[in-house]
Amino acid sequence: MSALFNWFKSRNEESAINKTLIHMQKVLECVVEYEKALSFLIEEKNIDLALKVLFRVNELEDEADGIRRDIHKMLSKAELTSIIRENLIHLANRIDDIANATNASARILIYMNHTDFLKLDEQIHKNVLEMARISVEAVKKLNVMVNKLLTTKEAEIQKLGEEVNALEHQCDELRFAINRILVFNTADINPFSAIEIHSCISALESISDNAEDVADYIIMLTVAKRT
Repeated sequence: MSALFNWFKSRNEESAINKTLIHMQKVLECVVEYEKALSFLIEEKNIDLALKVLFRVNELEDEADGIRRDIHKMLSKAELTSIIRENLIHLANRIDDIANATNASARILIYMNHTDFLKLDEQIHKNVLEMARISVEAVKKLNVMVNKLLTTKEAEIQKLGEEVNALEHQCDELRFAINRILVFNTADINPFSAIEIHSCISALESISDNAEDVADYIIMLTVAKRT
């Protein structure tokens, strides 16, 4: 059994455990709301509703950041080995990176020229929506992985990690397809809008990238035999 599992079994640190689970759930909520906002914008062309949800994403990211800081404070006061403390701080930071990427993309969508964005090729819109939906699925699996840290089922965690990696690869392929269309884009779009659209999609891709990073880190932690 890894040192991390031994730590999670410690009843003295139950509050920090619960905070970690709450943090992961808040990050998942952030990604789910972002996907909803994209759906409202692209599928329903409801800019006002999309903006309302995008501002909600910003609030959720801020809440997640607050939880991360609380975890850091708890861990700084807990009686832990330096290795375990460092591992768990890194875990919280990496989980928070998912919310940061989500909010980065959401914030661009808030001030973006939506007319220009909606001029893009329909296939780009479809791929963007699919990337967001895949990202939600990846973070949902990651949420299960974090919850399974309370068990000793390392094989299940490994399988979930592989599934997250596969989903991240799907997002990479969709991004590649989007870029192929964008380089031949003929729509009349403001050059600055084009830059912001590129940045928005890059941040969207980072959601699944960061989810993969967390999944890989969790797998590393579960097999580490250090104390």
